Amino acid sequence: MTIADRTPPDLARARPRARGDKTPLRLDAIVDEALRIIDTEGTDAVSMRKVAAAFDTGPASLYAHVDNKDDLLRLALRKVLDTMPLPAGETWQAMFRAHAHTIRAVLAAHNDLARLTFGTVPESDQVTEGSERLLAAMIGGGVPPQVAAWSLDVISLYIAADVHEGWLMGRIFDDGSGRPPEEVGMEYFRGFGERMASLPKDRFPTLTGHLEELMGGDGDQRFSFGIDMFIAGMAAQIPPT
Repeated sequence: MTIADRTPPDLARARPRARGDKTPLRLDAIVDEALRIIDTEGTDAVSMRKVAAAFDTGPASLYAHVDNKDDLLRLALRKVLDTMPLPAGETWQAMFRAHAHTIRAVLAAHNDLARLTFGTVPESDQVTEGSERLLAAMIGGGVPPQVAAWSLDVISLYIAADVHEGWLMGRIFDDGSGRPPEEVGMEYFRGFGERMASLPKDRFPTLTGHLEELMGGDGDQRFSFGIDMFIAGMAAQIPPT
């Protein structure tokens, strides 16, 4: 079901305008406005009043299209998820890896939208079709059905958590100093590495002896490592033939 499917024909049409410059109040336009707020201010900034104000109307007029704010946020998430390309790859491993990176990029492009995936099962046409393709590829490649099925849930949690932590760090490192958050972040991790290096080597020989490995790699590299670990774990459970 798409967003348009939720709108009865009589509501899908623009209502008569009170003034010539008034934007038609349609479900797609309402969801687009919620997404605009999310992209510029974050999910907490979305309110029925703020969305309605963009159409020069009151919050009550939105309830003909959405049940409440939570419903509106779910529709915003679904609209974004429906922009994702479907999984593709010559092997299930390649498909799994590419699709994980695609989901991460799509969510990361919309501020803290990833937080909306927690505590619910995101629904969209693309998610359903993508899950079917990915599950079929994994099972067809020998991954036990139970392992393949649960992996869809576990990997979604991993991706959303990675994206949300990245957003949180961006907020934390935007410290108001005017410096780029990336510069502030590098300074933070440099200081953390120095504190680790100052630990007593007789008590923490392994930590202090492997600081390069502990501190190395950027977010993209570490995310890719995690995906490869998932793939290796699933592959290890394929029965020998």
